[in-house]
Amino acid sequence: MLTRRDGTPVTIENLTDEDVALSRWNILEHLGSEEEIADYLEAALEECPGDIRFYSVCLADAAKARFINRLALDAGIDRKALCDMFLDTPDKPDAPEISRDVVVKVAKAFAVPVPV
Repeated sequence: MLTRRDGTPVTIENLTDEDVALSRWNILEHLGSEEEIADYLEAALEECPGDIRFYSVCLADAAKARFINRLALDAGIDRKALCDMFLDTPDKPDAPEISRDVVVKVAKAFAVPVPV
């Protein structure tokens, strides 16, 4: 049985908008390895064979994921933190704080000047 954080059960009779709120989802958060990227592209081909437009979108996702994975390695920071940094917009109330340390590491990985 589903329960709320306060422990009360969720039923059809007491269902609220908060109970069914959708969270933000992005494929890039789930393509953390070359194997996951390959599986994703294989599934895309199986799902829509011959649909070049759909497959090109999936290829773009794979390219972005590889970029994020490589940048996380080059910068020496957690991949999830990097996804949060790039995928959440700063004006969102629940967006994570981006530390100066993370900004410095990413800038160094790009070999660009670090803001003062």
